[in-house]
Amino acid sequence: MSEINPNYPVMEIAILLVDYAPLSSGHERGLVGDVAAIRKPANGIGLKEAKILLWMRIEGLEESDMYKLVGNIEGYDKRRYCIPLEKIKQIRPDFNEDMALNTDIIYQPFLMIDEDDYCFILDDTPLQISGLIYDKVIGDYL
Repeated sequence: MSEINPNYPVMEIAILLVDYAPLSSGHERGLVGDVAAIRKPANGIGLKEAKILLWMRIEGLEESDMYKLVGNIEGYDKRRYCIPLEKIKQIRPDFNEDMALNTDIIYQPFLMIDEDDYCFILDDTPLQISGLIYDKVIGDYL
């Protein structure tokens, strides 16, 4: 496990499991893999979130890269970062991409949930996220 960063020790990140059609203005909306949320570890998620977002606990980024993710994101930077599902499969071969993309079921392999109240019941070891988050603006991984 990486050394604990006092400013960003472990965070939870959610990525989209659905594509949203562009707005009539042509503005792009969320795509599969786009980072939708980042927060300090919490205890659960809602029913809709459980089906359209993949939640995981992460660590291992340099402080400057973690700041990019949790700092003030404005306007078009909102969908700047993504985690391609293929990259997750590379570090976790047990990850089932087909199940993740099926919005008729709840598939949260990294933070197991109690389906009655959608509370996290199992804290998986945080993923070492270095090299997994793609920055669409610079065209490279953090």
